[in-house]
Amino acid sequence: MPHFLTLVSAAGALRAKNVSARELLGEILDRIDSDDRFIRAYSDLTRETAEREAAESDLRHARNEARGPLDGIPVAVKDLIDTTPARCRAGLPHLVHYRPQRDADAVTLLRQAGAVVVGVLETDAGAFGTRTPQVINPIAPGLIAGGSSGGAGAAVCAGLAYGAIGTDTGGSIRIPAACCSVLGFKPTWGRVSAHGVRPLAQSCDHVGPLARTVADLQAIQAVLDPLPREVFETPTRLRIGVSPDYFGDADPLVAEAMALVVSALTRARHSVREVRMPLPDAIMGSHMVTVTREAAKYHTEQFPGLWQAHPDIARDAIEFGRTVSDADYAVAQARRRQVADAVEGLFSGLDILILPTLPVDAPDRDVETVRLDGCEISVLEATIRYTAMFNHTGHPVVSIPASRLPDGRALSVQIVGARHNDQRLLAIARQLEDILAVTVDYGSLARAAQMNVRRLRRRYT
Repeated sequence: MPHFLTLVSAAGALRAKNVSARELLGEILDRIDSDDRFIRAYSDLTRETAEREAAESDLRHARNEARGPLDGIPVAVKDLIDTTPARCRAGLPHLVHYRPQRDADAVTLLRQAGAVVVGVLETDAGAFGTRTPQVINPIAPGLIAGGSSGGAGAAVCAGLAYGAIGTDTGGSIRIPAACCSVLGFKPTWGRVSAHGVRPLAQSCDHVGPLARTVADLQAIQAVLDPLPREVFETPTRLRIGVSPDYFGDADPLVAEAMALVVSALTRARHSVREVRMPLPDAIMGSHMVTVTREAAKYHTEQFPGLWQAHPDIARDAIEFGRTVSDADYAVAQARRRQVADAVEGLFSGLDILILPTLPVDAPDRDVETVRLDGCEISVLEATIRYTAMFNHTGHPVVSIPASRLPDGRALSVQIVGARHNDQRLLAIARQLEDILAVTVDYGSLARAAQMNVRRLRRRYT
């Protein structure tokens, strides 16, 4: 199926003139028309501008003047990110008619690189959640698609785009990547401009890509990150840190997957050693204080008289954030700096850290809590438990499928690198992708799940 080509393969076909940008776009739009009425990954399409962009790309390819690997490639953008001429409502009812006057910086860079922007993708209300409940997981309809970039994870997984751009404030790229068995990259904080992105918590917000291979992530990130490329060599024998205490409360299925990953890396003659690092609880309290305080400031200033009508999850967070004192916020930031320094210090003797992305498999879409280490905690708390720390430390993180499940899906790990070692981290992730060799047949899984997807959509409408 052409829509399940990797982005890099599609770019090669365009370069060889074996396919046109208009043909690639047509395939994607046909699939959206047939399947997205059930999956609901897209909140709005930009057909006319996409068709124009594809036609312009074909002219460049005909003249051998393509702008790079993204030229002519259909991609999509989370609707928290200003994308003209789409409605970018950020999951908030009062923004249902909002159409930005200009593109966010990240979208401008995509379009300058020749990418064909197909439309914008669903998010949790204001990006406050990790479920994106209006989206159905294309390969596991009974499980959440993850969030808040749930539309992005589902679109990439279902072949409705060759890549997508999401945002990540507590794990919102990596969580849907894990739930949908695709890949996601949260860059070093500040490397990708968030100008034109509706904030959740500005000091934790990151913008980054989701795709189906590391090479595809690299192609998109090279466009999004205009900072000078670092000069690096990828070591043949990696120094890898694992912190079992960090995921000591993980579900046995996740712990077993981590053991398999460590075994595979050891067999590949990489150096894997246990390290001590701050535990998830070292940052969770600071996370809630920081995110809700910063979100409350933004929403009460930007939407006075309107934020009270936000969906429950957003309104409750804002109401809590309004109670956070200056002193509490200052304590949270001091703690944050301590944790960031402790994590960065690990990389004096390591190339990467490897940790699970989630403490459990993707939760059931009908549950509000999951059981973790003998305790019932909310799905939100569970899904951000292993991811939120790195939003506060600012380290780059790749989430990749690492252990195949019996049903063909995969459990995911996070690969963490030193700050501003983004390209090096992606190059290492590509090495690990080859070693772990976890292949997800998205097309077959989506076809097998199609009837259940449709049943669920009828149930929830």
